[in-house]
Amino acid sequence: MIRFFHYGPPRHGLATLLLTLFLAMPCVAAEPATATADDLESLAATLEDPKARERLAAQVKGLIAAQKAVQKTEQAGLVGRMTQKAGDIRVGLATLAIIAVAMLLARLLRRMVDRTLAAAGEDSVRVNRYLPMLHRVLRVLIGLTGLLALAQLWGFDPLALLNSEVGRRLASSLVTIAVVVVAALVGWHLLHGAIERYLTATDSDGNLRQRSGRARTLLPLVRNAAFMVMVVIVGLIVLSELGVNIAPLLAGAGVLGIAIGFGSQKLVQDMITGAFILFEDTIAVGDVVKVGEHAGLVEDISIRAIRLRDLNGALHTVPFGAVTTVVNMTKTFSYAVFDIGIAYSQDTDAVAALLVDLGAELQADEVWGKSIVEPIEVMGVDRFDPSSVVIRARIKTVPLERWSLSREFNRRLKQRFDTAGIEIPFPQTQVWLSRTPKKPPPPEGGGGQTAGQPSP
Repeated sequence: MIRFFHYGPPRHGLATLLLTLFLAMPCVAAEPATATADDLESLAATLEDPKARERLAAQVKGLIAAQKAVQKTEQAGLVGRMTQKAGDIRVGLATLAIIAVAMLLARLLRRMVDRTLAAAGEDSVRVNRYLPMLHRVLRVLIGLTGLLALAQLWGFDPLALLNSEVGRRLASSLVTIAVVVVAALVGWHLLHGAIERYLTATDSDGNLRQRSGRARTLLPLVRNAAFMVMVVIVGLIVLSELGVNIAPLLAGAGVLGIAIGFGSQKLVQDMITGAFILFEDTIAVGDVVKVGEHAGLVEDISIRAIRLRDLNGALHTVPFGAVTTVVNMTKTFSYAVFDIGIAYSQDTDAVAALLVDLGAELQADEVWGKSIVEPIEVMGVDRFDPSSVVIRARIKTVPLERWSLSREFNRRLKQRFDTAGIEIPFPQTQVWLSRTPKKPPPPEGGGGQTAGQPSP
């Protein structure tokens, strides 16, 4: 039998206990006490007695005041709210459910994205670069949603915070920053992907399409410039949304730009000269050029300088400001020029016919014919050297093939000359040796001539 607090008759203690359990312990997960018929009769008798009813009402009012005081104390801080919710088993089960659902959603969304990318086929290589970013964004969104649900469950009421003035301002800034960053990322990836697809496009046979030198030079520069402008704009917008006054930054940037302009006139000259050279399409990536004393293959062009790779593998960086003349040896087409020296005793017409036949042979070749644009042109006897007659000929070729074609032509020409017995002169030195007879010694005694007398 349970003993109650005694505030008069036992029936008064039973009523007090029931009200205490109802008002002060609403979150206790224990099984509720079952009131018997005797308890109910005692409560009815207490309510019928005026004095007992007054005492009971006073006790109820005291319990209500104590309950309100406890609630205010518990709601005053984070620990109090957590303590208030910790006794409810439903809160614990709901917390576990939210965490489980968040983890399940993250796994399901990742599998869905993987299957979508796997079904993309040939585009999967290009799309796979966005896979880590997409997974990261999904995980962040699911995590934020789960945190908001947990905060709402544990009594923090994040929606009320969002409805306040500070919350609305913070939410507006975060949404603006997210929209700007996402729009910038989407725009950058669209631009980058379009340029990459254009430069690496292939035909129906899988061969790389030949793009113009201007496109291969200017499009990477446009991409880099767009990236820098996008970073600056997004950075300024983010700083402005975070409450930073960007007006002094813009003013400082203007002053700094003027100072840099005065202090780096050579750099500005290089950039302006480079812009004119690029827009005039004088040089492009992949050309073989001669710039001043430097010559080689153009590997890279920036807004300030040219990078040339010579035959020995050395890399030459030439600022545009130092460029006075440009010799582009592979612009649109090239000529393989041959100066062929033969002996004076050879028939020049026969040699010219041999050159025409050799040019036709090269043009009909399955490999070398692709490098020849027009048939060989024999220009005739060009000059007379001290030891040879020079016949000049040339073949029009596609860019960058003149040197390899010249070597193959010279190899076959040597074989043709050897077969036809045509002499290729080369400098020679002839040495003539002559022997002079020795003079006999003068006779001894009086048989000789007297000194001072002339010989007959």
